[in-house]
Amino acid sequence: MRHIDVFPEPTPLDVAVRRAALEPRVRALRRPLAPLFALGLPGGYITIAYLTAHALRRRHKRGGSAIVASAWAGWLVHRAVKIVLVRERPHERGRRRRDDSFPSGHTTGATALSVTTARVLYREGMISKRVAMAIAAGGPIVMGAYRIIDDEHWATDVIGGWLLGAAIAATVLAPCRRAPSRRIRRARATSAA
Repeated sequence: MRHIDVFPEPTPLDVAVRRAALEPRVRALRRPLAPLFALGLPGGYITIAYLTAHALRRRHKRGGSAIVASAWAGWLVHRAVKIVLVRERPHERGRRRRDDSFPSGHTTGATALSVTTARVLYREGMISKRVAMAIAAGGPIVMGAYRIIDDEHWATDVIGGWLLGAAIAATVLAPCRRAPSRRIRRARATSAA
């Protein structure tokens, strides 16, 4: 199989963002953000997807299967992309060189899961539009920032993860595009009044 080197050299954006992320004030965020590492692994976000689907089923709500599918697809699709597209990770002295940087898997999985979960919960009338938007954007932004601050990925790896994760969520959600039930529309209209 032929490998494609996505960016043979870091882009100017990558260099500028890495320089900013290596500033002492920003590097100080590494420790508080470290728990995100486990959540961004497939065992973390796929488990969260199953727990969320289970909670929805207990409340007689739909969409759990889409949430689980987005988590699995986030992992499988990003692994497939990394087989073809290679890119060296940021390198620090004393660390082993790796060429599996693009796209950020943590960011891809977090984005696919966050966007899908936010859409399902909103559609089922469980959260407001504002909360849905916060979930859909907040999880991916925080995970992406963490991967850059931890010096594991370039900024363009994170952007690639956001785009791939959003595409996965859109694909998984496409068959689910149905209008909210009359009961949910009525509840939203009442709460807006």
